[in-house]
Amino acid sequence: MAIVAIAAAVLSAIYSYRLSRRAHHTSTYYGVIGLFRELDKTFIEHPEIRPYFYDGKPVDVDESNRHRVRAAAELVLDTFEWIWHRRKDLNAKGEEGWRAYIVDTFSSSPALQQHYVRSASWYPGITRLIADHGIVLKDGAVDSGDVSVGERGGRGRFDGARSGVSVERGGE
Repeated sequence: MAIVAIAAAVLSAIYSYRLSRRAHHTSTYYGVIGLFRELDKTFIEHPEIRPYFYDGKPVDVDESNRHRVRAAAELVLDTFEWIWHRRKDLNAKGEEGWRAYIVDTFSSSPALQQHYVRSASWYPGITRLIADHGIVLKDGAVDSGDVSVGERGGRGRFDGARSGVSVERGGE
């Protein structure tokens, strides 16, 4: 009788674990959908800023949209960091798709790169991702080492498999 009770308890625990994992995956997926809904809404409400993220349009200092572009860049990078942090919870088979999307979008957007250079220590996952792909930023290069937070002049470190990433400010 005790063996039956133990077997029932083990089976119940396995079933509960599987339900919990499924709920976690579903919750994570809908979290991503919500983040992208906000991004889509931003680009629908302000189509004039979309070229800064998908067409490589540089951000001029005196542009009337610069504050909106900077705010959207922070939203996009925050979304990318969250996705990259939770990528294993979304779909293990889809990791390459997420990687390609983040790398391609980041590589082609001066607005994202400018925000990143100012705030690199906020994005340890993205820092490792762009370093692994050797992405060269407009204002410098990403290389292994410490995290230098561009124009703010601060320094930050984060724990991770790598020792960090360096964003070196380049000359014009």
